[in-house]
Amino acid sequence: MSEKKVQNFEYDVFSRINRGDDLMHIGTVEANNDDLARVYARYIYDEEKWLEMFIVKRENMICIREADPFFKKRVI
Repeated sequence: MSEKKVQNFEYDVFSRINRGDDLMHIGTVEANNDDLARVYARYIYDEEKWLEMFIVKRENMICIREADPFFKKRVI
């Protein structure tokens, strides 16, 4: 019998406490679908009374500007 491997996705969690506040990155969750990620995010990050909370699948984020790595390879 072969086991089917479940693929987990990474989600970034963003939230704001009050209307007009900046949206903050508050953490990440891993789940195999959007519905489960929503439940995990609400359960894990419920320490504040968030006005709004969003999850974004990491693969859907588009990088505009990326920081250089801390330790660049030196070309000799």
